[in-house]
Amino acid sequence: MWTISISDSGVGKIQIDDFKESFRSDLSFWSKADYERHWSQAAKALGEGFPVVFITSITEPIISNFFRSWACYPVKGELIFQEHILFLEDLERPFDLDAPHSNVRAYESVTEDGERVSEWRTRHEI
Repeated sequence: MWTISISDSGVGKIQIDDFKESFRSDLSFWSKADYERHWSQAAKALGEGFPVVFITSITEPIISNFFRSWACYPVKGELIFQEHILFLEDLERPFDLDAPHSNVRAYESVTEDGERVSEWRTRHEI
């Protein structure tokens, strides 16, 4: 079981089974409704079997260096969540607000330095 939500003041929460974490969403570019709409679209794509990013804080992409997100990967009956900071200059293709999932990184459980990536897993209930 997983949920993601945001308050009117921009305090967000993600829960993945027993794990809970709060985050601060910047409301200068996207409103609460924009985040919720994006998360709803991401959840739909995830339900169709696609890896997605749940953007948790974004500012104007033209002048931003990065944004924060939780990537989620459907793998063998599980959903694997990883918190990511996406540096816009490091993306393989320019960031597109209309297709944010096109920039989701390929799933990796180990960094290039051989360290395990922090991740949270839950059953993928369709």
